[in-house]
Amino acid sequence: MKIAVIGCGAMGSAFAKHFAKKNTVILCDHDPKKGKLLADTIGGSFQENPAKAVADADIILLATKPKDLASIAHDTAAAFKKGKILISILAGTPIATLKEHFPLASVVRTMPNMGLICGAGVMGLVEDKGLQAESKRAVDALMEGMGLNLWMSENKVEAITALSGSGIGFVLVIIEAMIDGGVHLGFTSDEAREIVLKTMEGAIALMRESGKHPAELKLQISSPGGTTIAGLQVMEETGVRSGIIKTLTACHEKALNMMKRLEK
Repeated sequence: MKIAVIGCGAMGSAFAKHFAKKNTVILCDHDPKKGKLLADTIGGSFQENPAKAVADADIILLATKPKDLASIAHDTAAAFKKGKILISILAGTPIATLKEHFPLASVVRTMPNMGLICGAGVMGLVEDKGLQAESKRAVDALMEGMGLNLWMSENKVEAITALSGSGIGFVLVIIEAMIDGGVHLGFTSDEAREIVLKTMEGAIALMRESGKHPAELKLQISSPGGTTIAGLQVMEETGVRSGIIKTLTACHEKALNMMKRLEK
């Protein structure tokens, strides 16, 4: 299958590297040097003209900035024949807006996170009503091995943007803070990093293996009058839990506002 990737930024490049494992990849980017370098790395080809890239491909991944949508649509409109699959990772850009710009394409909107680089991503997928079952299976096959792929209603996309798309950044801040805390307690930065990462892996493994709610596992770890409950008390006093919820809420509201601005 031939896949055109329009936009070779961090996310577009990550998709391109995955697609290239089993498919022919055509890259297109406003920076030819960057696009050609990536093409050489993954064994793909570079096409400076986006219309030609679209014309030659079966599936097109749109990975540009949302502000570039109109210009890309203008340049490629004639190349989009009926039935071509367009997968968009543009933040805040709903199916209806994409269909206005690409009326002949079968559109899939997706919100991924950077974990897909390691095959541990989370991706919300929304299908255009006109997407055929065969086309949907092709998208599923294309995304296989990138992590958790979830087809969902479009009203959940901005929520998964907050919880996972941006959420991975919030998790990294928590990890960073724990590493800093480890250094404060006397470990080297490298030691603290390994301890924290393994602790995170252990917490996730416990949840997956036990199937229990984190609150239940937390209580199992907390001995009466012990160290864990002392730390948890400080987390409650300093508003860590409410701070995380407010962070996700603010991110969700921002995503909704971005979508509203693009719809105008």
